[in-house]
Amino acid sequence: MKSIVSRITAGLIAVTLVSAPGLGAASVAAGMDANGETVRDVAGTRSADVFAAMGALTVKGRLMRASELGHPNYNAGLAGEPMGLVGEAWLDLLAYAERNLVDDGRIHAASDSEKDSPLSVYADAVYLYHMHHSAGRFEDHGLYARLIHEVSPTLGALSRHLLDEIYSAGTFSDPVSVDDAVTAESMAYGLDALHGPAYAWVRRHKPGGRDDMGQQSEEELAGWLGHDLDTILRVSRALAKSLDDAWDDNNGIYVFNNGTEWGIDVLGALVRGHKGIYEILYMFGDEEDEQHAELLFDRAADMVEAVLGNEELISDWGLPAAVRFDKGVAHPASDEVDVAAQWLFVHRLTGGFTIVRERDGTSDYLQSRRDGLVDTIGAGIDRLIDGALKHHIVGDYVVDTLSYGNGTVVDQSTATRTAAAFVQGVGNSYRTGSRYERPGDWGDDEALAERSKALYDAFYRHGQLLTHTLIATKSE
Repeated sequence: MKSIVSRITAGLIAVTLVSAPGLGAASVAAGMDANGETVRDVAGTRSADVFAAMGALTVKGRLMRASELGHPNYNAGLAGEPMGLVGEAWLDLLAYAERNLVDDGRIHAASDSEKDSPLSVYADAVYLYHMHHSAGRFEDHGLYARLIHEVSPTLGALSRHLLDEIYSAGTFSDPVSVDDAVTAESMAYGLDALHGPAYAWVRRHKPGGRDDMGQQSEEELAGWLGHDLDTILRVSRALAKSLDDAWDDNNGIYVFNNGTEWGIDVLGALVRGHKGIYEILYMFGDEEDEQHAELLFDRAADMVEAVLGNEELISDWGLPAAVRFDKGVAHPASDEVDVAAQWLFVHRLTGGFTIVRERDGTSDYLQSRRDGLVDTIGAGIDRLIDGALKHHIVGDYVVDTLSYGNGTVVDQSTATRTAAAFVQGVGNSYRTGSRYERPGDWGDDEALAERSKALYDAFYRHGQLLTHTLIATKSE
């Protein structure tokens, strides 16, 4: 299987980025080559890079608060003006995307292209909701109202386009598909994109959302999203049925066009997509729907355990770019570690509305059906972070590809998507296990503090690479 990096480098040229004339107030490069030169796509700023960068800024900005990167035990100054500038840069990119990339919910492949983006970009774009949800962290920076209101039209347009144009009769087909084929990728990324609007309905109705989404009536939320609660429930039922039809009980995985082989990042999208469906069925459905919700959770948990609970699959330098399921066990199906794919997998397990997050009013399946799953996930992620700090970072930054067999570097470039995936993956997941913690919890544990500081340094360095080199905005 080709790595993500091998696929995205086609059509790119290397230049030293000094300015970005004609690109407006914001632009995003495709990455850096092995010589440290910035790489830009000849077709213009790519939507895949813009939404990957926005996801990374979401996580970078969230973690710069006073209890994490901005804690006095690390760097108290980061919680001040630097954190506010990240929020402003994110809003700059939002404005750029709305002006140049998103047309009534349809995402163009690039600023100078009328071609559609693949469905994976829609999944990344919907993650905008996490910054919307995090607006309170930026209240002291005067950005609360802007982060709440400026992103809402785009989120609504994406939701409408997804259900009106991409979804059909219990399936998703990729906008770039020539024959509307339903594939493993289209189902996984479609489900991942759907989990954003699903979360809007869940948050409106759960107790923790009374002070924000709960202030909207169902009619108002339906107006924003382009569908009502009955529709999202009906769609979830249809998708659950399609997933049932594709489930291979013998091997413990879904089979579409790919046999039992799944790209690791696609598998992560599939798992996060399950969360949206089973919570909708649990919260708003009937007794039969709740049974389907339990089944969907169990399958998602099994898939995650097959990967992160498999000590032989997790090498010292990471996960293979693809896995093959055989009787419920995940085996390597690639001889490469695709660094972006690995950290996107982790991000989709831990970032936003995910399998590891349960709140009052939602299902309690983690406790009632799979006690110990979070410990399994956390232990696996600890190993991945340890390996990344030793093997993924060459010089200052993560590389794109390593050999799964021996950990040697295959491609020393750093794609924007790779740097962004690293920021999102480690930033969302680092406290899931037990080896890394926030500064306020370091206490007298010198080993814990040393490990955590090293991780913070790597996280912040990649955040700076994005905001100071790969992203050009008026704010940063």
